[in-house]
Amino acid sequence: MAGTREIKNRIKSVQSTHQITKAMEIVSTTKFKKFSTIVAQSKPYSESIAKILQNIAAGVKSEKHPLFDGKDDVKKVGVIVMCSDRGLAGSFNSNTLKALERLIAENSGKQVSVIAVGKKAKEYCAKRNYDVKAEYIQLIPETMFDKAKEISENIVEYYYNNIFDEVYVIYNKFISALVSDLTVSKLIPIERAEGSENKAYIFEPSPEEILSSLLPKYLNIELYKALLDNTASEHSARKNAMKSATDNAEDMIKGLTLEYNRRRQASITQEISEIVGGAAALN
Repeated sequence: MAGTREIKNRIKSVQSTHQITKAMEIVSTTKFKKFSTIVAQSKPYSESIAKILQNIAAGVKSEKHPLFDGKDDVKKVGVIVMCSDRGLAGSFNSNTLKALERLIAENSGKQVSVIAVGKKAKEYCAKRNYDVKAEYIQLIPETMFDKAKEISENIVEYYYNNIFDEVYVIYNKFISALVSDLTVSKLIPIERAEGSENKAYIFEPSPEEILSSLLPKYLNIELYKALLDNTASEHSARKNAMKSATDNAEDMIKGLTLEYNRRRQASITQEISEIVGGAAALN
């Protein structure tokens, strides 16, 4: 019976794991629904800001602006890398950190500094002694907009003070419950949208003054959107990873239970055969 006892212990162990992964799947599903709703609600606002920026930028097309036109000599690159605080989300964090390594390799010869969002990004950069300008962990929906504002204000200040000559952001863009798009995007200089001057608007004060005021707000919204997208993608990835783990545990339990019943049946059959054999010998 040693074999069946061993299998029974394995079934109990897998059942315990199954309970944990199932609970984590339920928690991740709840968080995913919450963040995917916030992403959907914030989308019209971010698209409106982008459209207004495009109209104003078209109106001042001949004017140079440092946040639009960049610097002649790029020596210092800032990277905002967004990971999660916890693991167990499949390849969510490892793919993001691989993208960070590729970006660093593409900018070899330049000074690359990092703003780490999430404990995994913080620990990864600390182990490699990367130049980390700031760290943000355990972000919650109630403070996420303020943190995005703080980061955007810092990178604009770094840019004007020549601490950064370019700024990139690496995050997972939320597409659907099953799909996210790992995105490496240049935040500063901002890409100037192509288009002709929109005569339907009258700008007061001047387009240049409005543009100078709007650009930091635009960066704020872009970063807030990236944080929301990344968090929704994280919970989606963890939900899917935990579902796979739960399904695998259920398959293992079924397989082990079948094996347990087979061995137990074989043992009972052997015992009956021995009893019958013994009785026949006595007769």
